[in-house]
Amino acid sequence: MKFAAAATSVVSGSATTLTWSTTGATSCTADGAWNGSWPTSGSASTGVLQAASIFTLVCSGNGGSVSSSVTISVVGSGVTITALNFPSNGDTGADIRFRFTGSNLLPMYPATYIWRVKLRHQLGYYTTFFWGPDGPFTGRDYYGAHPYPDGGGSTTSTHKWELSVQGGDYVADVNGNSTQLGYDVWRTQALRVWDDGSFKMHEFYWDLPDTTKVIRVPVDRSYGSPVPSNAALTFGDAPWSIGNERLSGLLRGIQLYTSALSINDILAEVSTPLSSTAGSASIWYLNLNPTPSDISDKSGKGHHPAWVGSSRASQWTGP
Repeated sequence: MKFAAAATSVVSGSATTLTWSTTGATSCTADGAWNGSWPTSGSASTGVLQAASIFTLVCSGNGGSVSSSVTISVVGSGVTITALNFPSNGDTGADIRFRFTGSNLLPMYPATYIWRVKLRHQLGYYTTFFWGPDGPFTGRDYYGAHPYPDGGGSTTSTHKWELSVQGGDYVADVNGNSTQLGYDVWRTQALRVWDDGSFKMHEFYWDLPDTTKVIRVPVDRSYGSPVPSNAALTFGDAPWSIGNERLSGLLRGIQLYTSALSINDILAEVSTPLSSTAGSASIWYLNLNPTPSDISDKSGKGHHPAWVGSSRASQWTGP
């Protein structure tokens, strides 16, 4: 008998699908977290899960009975929805960033980033995150995805979504969608980066689940090779302009992967982290509900970032 779940880990309040097949069985009965009689092959939803559950299927035939079980773990069960509330430019002189470095640094390529932001209006520049030198700006070996002031400038009051890479600020959507920023709105976003054999590719999906809204930038394959000696993945402010390019808003739902996930896998991971085969295999960091005192990795991989100094973003609590 074959008995499996489409995902063995789901977000609290979500469901997954059970599938099974048998040879020679004449009847099947559910046990554990489900019940009833079932056909000898088929599929069924687990229903909404709030806690870890064990699903068992017992199938019988002329040769006797055989049983099989799958355990579905639940991410975020009973957890309050929280976000990190980063200050705006000029609010404070403190350095309020967290970063991954050294053995806890996500490889530059390939990678997929998924996150949720709700940004306040501020003048000038923003930073959600940068992968790149943890020091002066070089124009090379970095990338980031966040708003960019129209025309540039620290006093500019309007912004577009931007993919920043190789010293360029790319704000044009490949399908002609307006990338003009909407403030005080939750956005689910993703960036995927990889070497396609011809270029280093960068795609910023700035308003998921609408996958037509994307900024795409190819650069030479030599980009990012070798990586900077002081490389870091930094959230909340630009390492080369502390206090002047802050996130200015809320950040949560952070999911990092060591592969360039397909669009379908990105959408699946947005809906239910670890629900896709590729996502589950390449998850590198996960924290859906970060707090100032807990930005640790919930993926089980042990890739924990650290605040740069003693200062912290404040905590926002949903809904």
